[in-house]
Amino acid sequence: MCPLAMLSCGETAEIVGVRHAERHQSGACARNSEFGSDGRNRYGRGETRSARLSEMGFSPGQVVEVVQNTPGVPLLLRVRDGKMALDKRTAMQIIVRRILT
Repeated sequence: MCPLAMLSCGETAEIVGVRHAERHQSGACARNSEFGSDGRNRYGRGETRSARLSEMGFSPGQVVEVVQNTPGVPLLLRVRDGKMALDKRTAMQIIVRRILT
């Protein structure tokens, strides 16, 4: 198992889960957590990162294919019947199991 962002172009994987946001010892949110610098939830309406990703098709058991993974640009993925771009910070939080073909 590995983070989604570590897959290469053309690789296919099954989503296992989403890591929870890490917090610093002081209790402040990490910069890549689901909360902004003002402490408010970025997604609004009380949604968590994993709930928002699930709405977008990134739920456990879902198969994804990496269409493009180049430095400096978002990951381009094939999910269900469409393509979606995902920033690499978020992709590092999605844990997948490679499917060998």
